[in-house]
Amino acid sequence: MPRNSNASNVSRRQFLAVASSVAAVSSLAVAKASSLEPPSPEDPSVVIDITTSPISYSVAGHHAYRLNADPGDRVTWTAKTTGPKHHLAILFLKETPLVDASNRPLYAVHGSEIDEAGSGIGGTIDNDALGTYEYYVAVFDNATNLTYTDDPKIIVGTGNAEAQINLARGDLKRAEAQLSSKPKQQKQIESIEHELEHLVNDLNDSK
Repeated sequence: MPRNSNASNVSRRQFLAVASSVAAVSSLAVAKASSLEPPSPEDPSVVIDITTSPISYSVAGHHAYRLNADPGDRVTWTAKTTGPKHHLAILFLKETPLVDASNRPLYAVHGSEIDEAGSGIGGTIDNDALGTYEYYVAVFDNATNLTYTDDPKIIVGTGNAEAQINLARGDLKRAEAQLSSKPKQQKQIESIEHELEHLVNDLNDSK
């Protein structure tokens, strides 16, 4: 799926209102960062950098647009913005791998840079979670008065093989678009795409 990262002129008040409305209308469980248990040093802490284009994600310096996590992990998010002040919201609109401290499904978490420095903005991966989960990121940057949005993913356990292949296809399409002026690299991408097609055919044959 193509990246949908975007920046828009949405005020902080509008941003908070929309995030709250989505949660309320969808009957989502929403957690403020202060209500959650603090993470351990081994748990994934995702840095969302909105100063790059497209928005980038990292855990301990490793790429994390597709975050690999395990059941029981406490996942937290922090935003890197042009200034120190910002507000961050994470929304799962379909399925969520997260649960709160009472083991209830957690569809939305939000907070500011103050919450990030405290117990963190995030939740725990449910012990029954497995597969690929798309979520939505919204970061309001106080310095620019812009809201940045994106739709990364969490992969819990090994995930579904066909879903993993489809995600890889999306990454290749993005790379191909960025390398339009480099035919040698494009040929390498096309070769990888053909290998993925063979994998999909093998999967379908084995069903």
